[in-house]
Amino acid sequence: MEQTLNWRKGLFDSNYQVFGNALLKFSLNFSSLKNSAIATTQKGIYLLKSEGYTKPETKILNNKNEVLGIIRYDWTGFKAKIFLATGEEFDWSFQNSWLSRWSVNNHKDKHIIYNASTTNGAIHSNTDDDVLIFTGLFIREYYTRIIFAFVMFILILSTGRSIF
Repeated sequence: MEQTLNWRKGLFDSNYQVFGNALLKFSLNFSSLKNSAIATTQKGIYLLKSEGYTKPETKILNNKNEVLGIIRYDWTGFKAKIFLATGEEFDWSFQNSWLSRWSVNNHKDKHIIYNASTTNGAIHSNTDDDVLIFTGLFIREYYTRIIFAFVMFILILSTGRSIF
């Protein structure tokens, strides 16, 4: 099933709203200081909970606290692997150097392409799996937060050197 969805978020927040046919399909709300989020869909409520620093991963949980999948990150390549409890595996990666286009696919029959501008974007998908779709947005925000923290660290370091 081919579908095109639209998403939007605020300029300085990390809360996504995804629309299909001008109706709210689901929302993804991030915790302020942690890389965790709550996804609310028409089919249920899901928690994405990140753990670890040297081998970071995120668990995708349903409202019964059952693990539906695990995301494992490759920081050096800005990539991720999604392992669903059904046995399916998906690759997540950026598609351009501006980090405004990324995709999720299993190299078989499911493929999702995301496009972004500053506060909105489009999702082109051949699957209607909400969990897979919001997972792609979650990973993008995960990497965006890491890049932001790294830039802030460099700015603080460079300002600190000039003060002393």
